[in-house]
Amino acid sequence: MPALSQLHSFEAVARRMSFTAAADELCLTQSAVSRQIRALEEDLGRALFLRKHRAIELTQEGRDLFEAVTRGLDEIALAVNGLRRASDTPQITVATSVAFSYYWLMPRLERFADRYPEIDLRILATDQLVDLGKDDADVAVLFGDGHWPGVEARRLFGERVYPVCSAGYLQNHPELRRPSDLLDQTLLHLDGGGTIWGAVDWHAWLVQQGVTGQPVRRGIRLNSYPMVLQGAEAGRGVALGWSYITDAMLASGQLVCLFDTPLVTSCSYYIGASSARSADPAVAAFLHWMVEECDGME
Repeated sequence: MPALSQLHSFEAVARRMSFTAAADELCLTQSAVSRQIRALEEDLGRALFLRKHRAIELTQEGRDLFEAVTRGLDEIALAVNGLRRASDTPQITVATSVAFSYYWLMPRLERFADRYPEIDLRILATDQLVDLGKDDADVAVLFGDGHWPGVEARRLFGERVYPVCSAGYLQNHPELRRPSDLLDQTLLHLDGGGTIWGAVDWHAWLVQQGVTGQPVRRGIRLNSYPMVLQGAEAGRGVALGWSYITDAMLASGQLVCLFDTPLVTSCSYYIGASSARSADPAVAAFLHWMVEECDGME
């Protein structure tokens, strides 16, 4: 077996598709993470990543290993979670998308800790579907119509999507005045987010605006929403903004909204727990707190 530290670093890099982001998550230097990945590749005799200019991509061997490592870490997490539940300290695992946990939940967790200091929270950031019936997590942020078998779900807010970019990008593109002008811009796409983010992508947004043409320029495709927004902030192109994340970024001036014509879908975001777990005092407290935090959001 390779060193577990190498597999841990590999999983973080493969999930974040960034050596820098993985290093920040693991509290290591980027060079240390790169050395671990190189050592793992040498041990296996296989390249796990294709190194491109300012980007990386998993090879087929890398994708196979990532799936196996992810399954193994998930099993370990479930076992550890079961052991922690047996302790005296109430602990709950909250599953959310990477973007939701990073942009929305983490800035608010201090308020929860102040109110419920006795509850130990574990945040499971994943863009894969979570099965609350299989003890993947105690609580999950879900997207849909509010109806999941065996799940008690409470609505948080709806889905509003609009195009965003940096102020500098807009200044450099004065021709960008109407939705159809986006066809001649660099569009930043989120790949692989359908299980969490619903079906809204650039095609859906443009069609809703009555734009049926095809983009003239090549876009940039990213598999992490934080990377999409980082690209928009850096002036690399135009991204789709989900209001519960980007409204605050508009207010702070990090991004600007191009058109006041959001796509509003019929689905919403919910906080849910299995019917069996929703009666647990710690779970019930978190559910109530989440609803309170979303009071007033559309």
